[in-house]
Amino acid sequence: MSNLEANTFFDINKLPPEKGLLLFGLSMNKLLNRQDAEHCMEDIRHLGTDKISRPNVGLNFIYSDFLYLYSDRPAPELKHSFMNQVIHHRNSMQKLIEKSHMEFQIQHAFNYMVWNQLYVGTKDFNNLFNKLKKIYASDEKFQDYLKEDCAAFGREIGDNQVNFFLEEILMMYLLSKNQVKLPNEYIENNQKWILWCYPGRPLKSEVYIHQLNPFNLDWPENPYQSCQYDLESRQLIDFRRVDLETYSVR
Repeated sequence: MSNLEANTFFDINKLPPEKGLLLFGLSMNKLLNRQDAEHCMEDIRHLGTDKISRPNVGLNFIYSDFLYLYSDRPAPELKHSFMNQVIHHRNSMQKLIEKSHMEFQIQHAFNYMVWNQLYVGTKDFNNLFNKLKKIYASDEKFQDYLKEDCAAFGREIGDNQVNFFLEEILMMYLLSKNQVKLPNEYIENNQKWILWCYPGRPLKSEVYIHQLNPFNLDWPENPYQSCQYDLESRQLIDFRRVDLETYSVR
């Protein structure tokens, strides 16, 4: 791995044989297109067909609904919209999984979570979030990378957008370091590894925080503690081998 060129990534051959969790981060603006139930099933089959060596893998779907409250739209309007989207997606997902019960015989390996549940799974998220905001306010590199991320996705860099990205980055960082208690009936919080999966490359600002490791967290048991699996390109993005000066988000 260390001899590979920077920003060169490949697919996973086999997932570890120990108990572990795949985390599918679900964006609210993608639930009707790239992350609808049918596309999610394709992604699950890609990861599960020949990459699982032993039946020790659970999968948690994580809906990012509460993140999207960083918005100027009225809260009741957002709440009603997100509630309907989450329920519809979850029901569609569950129907497909149940329909494929011979393929996915361990039905209780699948779990569905909303963003709020992640807060109560951490020891002190609000304190860590405030610390990360202070780091952002004083770190020009961090600010520059986040500006580049906003530009890459055509978003204005206002307070809501900055807070959206900072919270998302922090939660993904904590998840990969096993700092969030995750409900999964099959794995029962005995995971030895966690892999965050999403259709798209990680943000520059996200990679930067993993490389910086501001809270000195380490979970050496997890080979993916500094990685994200890009479901679009089907590549494992290892943050340790990212050269941010030449890396492209899109």
